Amino acid sequence: MNKRNFLITAILFSLLILVSIYVLSLGSIDISYRTIINIIGSRLGLAELFASRTDRIIIENVRLPRNIMALLVGATLATSGLSMQGLFQNPLVSPYLIGISASASLGSVIAFTMGLSPSYYGLFAFVISMLTATIIYLFSRVNQRSSVTLLLLLGIGLGSLYSAISSFLIYYSGEDSFQVIVWLMGYLGDASWERITYAAPTIILGIIILNCFGSELNIFMSGEEEAKYLGVNVERTKKIILGISTFIVAISVAYGGLISFVGLVIPHILRILVGNNHKILLPLSSLGGALFLLIADTTARTVIAPIEIPIGIITSVIGGPFFIYLLIKRRAKLR
Repeated sequence: MNKRNFLITAILFSLLILVSIYVLSLGSIDISYRTIINIIGSRLGLAELFASRTDRIIIENVRLPRNIMALLVGATLATSGLSMQGLFQNPLVSPYLIGISASASLGSVIAFTMGLSPSYYGLFAFVISMLTATIIYLFSRVNQRSSVTLLLLLGIGLGSLYSAISSFLIYYSGEDSFQVIVWLMGYLGDASWERITYAAPTIILGIIILNCFGSELNIFMSGEEEAKYLGVNVERTKKIILGISTFIVAISVAYGGLISFVGLVIPHILRILVGNNHKILLPLSSLGGALFLLIADTTARTVIAPIEIPIGIITSVIGGPFFIYLLIKRRAKLR
């Protein structure tokens, strides 16, 4: 890692720590940084607790779980987005655009309408997401290669179908429909330690596994044939990366709702800063995605407080114009 990349990594990591502490102080009740550090330090056995019971409950049971969930979901979406882009050699690919997020949402909505506990949301999301990923992968194959055009078109088509089914189930749910609608637009307000216990181990393990494929994704940039000549088992690598990416996205959607464009915006910005080396890009995407979603979630809950904006609206406001910019840029290259 050169000095520039090391500096960018240090800046991102430092910002992540500072912003994490800063956003814990924001809300209907302002809590000082000293109190926040004392509460966290006392839980870690590093300090004697002096904070009030009210401040401790707010930090430990409300803000800290929500912030941790934002970090997990943001890191998941950015890392999986970059992995899919490297896998299919196209910067426009993301879990949201190829229908994986929509399929995970459908699975979670089905679990919700069946009255199942939150522990089943991830399971249902994963099953339907894996089915979708398998369909997309098989049908996008032409002459033993994956067609990015077919991949995107199939993803859009299946995503629209799943969205329609989800809308019907939401309509069918009656009085509870508003709760589901808000969740589908991206909502981290119901984060809890129980949900983190379910989500964190699998998400962290999945991100670590994807970070181990940096060298293979670099080789994929030269094409699948070149990758085969260099000893990469192309089909096995594709299945692992696509499977792990789908799995962790399904878990993040199950507990955070449908949050778009994180997997598109963050990898592209980081490519501009550090280049196309996936061994560097993958860990930086995890950091950048976590930081971005934490800031977006804080903006969503504070910008017009006490009213809270679904986080998916914030990311779409940023990601929509950015996606259009990428399309214009690619169109200019084709001329």
